[in-house]
Amino acid sequence: MLAGYPRLSEYLGHLPDGLDSHPLHVAKCSLLRGVMDECPTGGDAAGLPSALRQVIAAPPPPSAWIPEAHLVAAHFAIMDMHGLDVEDMLERTYRANRKLTESRMYRALAKVASPTIILKGARMSWGFIHKGVQLRADFGERSARITLRHPPHLYPRLAHRSAALGFRAVLEACHGENPSAVLVSSSPEEARVELEW
Repeated sequence: MLAGYPRLSEYLGHLPDGLDSHPLHVAKCSLLRGVMDECPTGGDAAGLPSALRQVIAAPPPPSAWIPEAHLVAAHFAIMDMHGLDVEDMLERTYRANRKLTESRMYRALAKVASPTIILKGARMSWGFIHKGVQLRADFGERSARITLRHPPHLYPRLAHRSAALGFRAVLEACHGENPSAVLVSSSPEEARVELEW
């Protein structure tokens, strides 16, 4: 138990080797940097494990790969350091996702592509920002089901809800009609998100 970091301690306690768990499952640091841009700075990081303290104090470049366990743990550490509740943190991660979808390139693509095409592209580009966590997408006429699979407890419910909001941001960027993204199931190894537009 890390004194002063209850959410982080709970997350790490579910992983087989704490922060060292699943080292082949990695994500681009741009994801962490985007969230950190939406969060308060400072806070008491002295009691954090050194690897996590370092990635929060001086994040690697956006194109660098960091362990998924570090990315998720950083969310919980930031929540603990600044007293953020789950809904507050989700709102911040949603804003970070919206900023990603508001880039010039994304806006240009959204003008000419349907939500289905954008989501098919998102499925293919998942591997550009995540390695190890698997994404599957099944499409209906104006809907999709996204399934994320990963080692047990690597992504807790907070990460599943954050992913759902990220997909909603994608739908909003391409002007889907009344877009929705609902997390319909969340288990230690899998999440399913139902999208409609």
